[in-house]
Amino acid sequence: MRKKIALFVACVILQNYLLNAQKFEIGAFAGGMFYRGEVSKFSWRSPGGMAGVMFRQNWNGAISTQLSVSNGNIQASDRDNPNDALARQRDFSFKTRIFEIAFLGQYNFYDFGHFTDSSPWTPYIFVGVAAFNMSVQNIADGTLPPYTPLQVAIPFGVGAKFMVNENWNISMEFGARKTFTDYLDDVYVRSGRSPNLFSGNSNNKDTYFALNLGISYVFQNSHCPTLYKVKRGRLNRFLL
Repeated sequence: MRKKIALFVACVILQNYLLNAQKFEIGAFAGGMFYRGEVSKFSWRSPGGMAGVMFRQNWNGAISTQLSVSNGNIQASDRDNPNDALARQRDFSFKTRIFEIAFLGQYNFYDFGHFTDSSPWTPYIFVGVAAFNMSVQNIADGTLPPYTPLQVAIPFGVGAKFMVNENWNISMEFGARKTFTDYLDDVYVRSGRSPNLFSGNSNNKDTYFALNLGISYVFQNSHCPTLYKVKRGRLNRFLL
């Protein structure tokens, strides 16, 4: 009986922790990545693919935090801007692989997350910090680029989450990554490149965007066995 009591006490303590921490989710997402910079104002004509996984902690119906890891590509071509004289003359295209780790804070506008009287869906906003590694695919002639591949970004955006049932959520999200580099597109002056065509604007850093659809599994809090129960006003021992 002592072992049963000890198990019950341990379970109550664990359950109290889980209730305070609320619920958490793991999931995956996939979609497209877009770019804005010297080669394109917004590369909607030639999106790159992206996919990733995430872990989300729901602290209450309004606040969530999320850790995500993703891999994708951004790409653009001057040929998508036929009315731009500089683009026609430069005739440049690029493709850059981006591996990103991001930590995000989310605010749900409706009380959401499998809580009592919660909404089955909610729009939300998010902001956070990310580290990403950019790998330009078209570097030629062995020239060392004037930048480091590891960079920092500030992610922010909007989305919507939908409760399918007590264990599954789906989400749609669009977000931007404010970067501090002007070399996502590999546009810089080097040997064989005209300064008139490849001089980027250092005051206007490049940006990339992500549009994705996600699905996540919600881990429900476990319930401990009850050592005692009340029935018709009397306290009765409940054998485990």
